[in-house]
Amino acid sequence: MDELEKICNMHYKYVKSYAFSLCLNETLAEDITQETFYNAIKKIDTFKNDCKIETWLCSITKNIFLNSKRRKHQENILDYPNLIDDSTPEENVIKDENVKRILTEAVKLETPYKEVFYMKSLGDMPYSTIADVFNKTENWARVTYFRAKKQIEERMIDGE
Repeated sequence: MDELEKICNMHYKYVKSYAFSLCLNETLAEDITQETFYNAIKKIDTFKNDCKIETWLCSITKNIFLNSKRRKHQENILDYPNLIDDSTPEENVIKDENVKRILTEAVKLETPYKEVFYMKSLGDMPYSTIADVFNKTENWARVTYFRAKKQIEERMIDGE
């Protein structure tokens, strides 16, 4: 049991960051993270050691998130926390408006662009981990992220 607790402690922040990148809701990300580790502990005997533990945990997290979306029949993008510094109020308003515009366009992206964009931008995940989650190459993850960014930029330009 000590080994499982060590795994949970070591990967908790990473899994929660990934969960947040999927749902953009701190409370929901916490719930998904807890459920991920509960399921991981329950199913630890099914871990085949053919991938990194982080990849396995991310796949559990993704499945929990998708099941949650299916049950609710709606996207769980509820509240976007203010992740900006407290600069001047004017600067914060401008930054907040830009973040909202970017997220408004990001929500419209198709899979896998949306997921890769969230994982990289909000979850700050390395391309290698993104590639592992999707069973693709690191180059695929980079290209997909940059294509997602380009689509968002084009939509923002067209929308002005």
